[in-house]
Amino acid sequence: MSDRSVAYLASGRPVLMEDTGLSNILPVDAGLLYFNDLESALARMCEMFANYERHSRAARSIAEEFSSTLRVLPRLLETTFGR
Repeated sequence: MSDRSVAYLASGRPVLMEDTGLSNILPVDAGLLYFNDLESALARMCEMFANYERHSRAARSIAEEFSSTLRVLPRLLETTFGR
């Protein structure tokens, strides 16, 4: 996942991305939509626009849960400094 995708999620913008294995780690039902081929990309994009409010709220929630400084920084410091 790119820093741009994280920024989009944090600003409440849903992200459509190719499934490279993150679907096993991050939520897949709303806010962050995965595709494997052109057909599934089109279907997920249509779904996103049809339910944009729901996907927008979910995007922000995903950013808060998985990339918030309050969650990431302590783990980073622990890993780096062993504290």
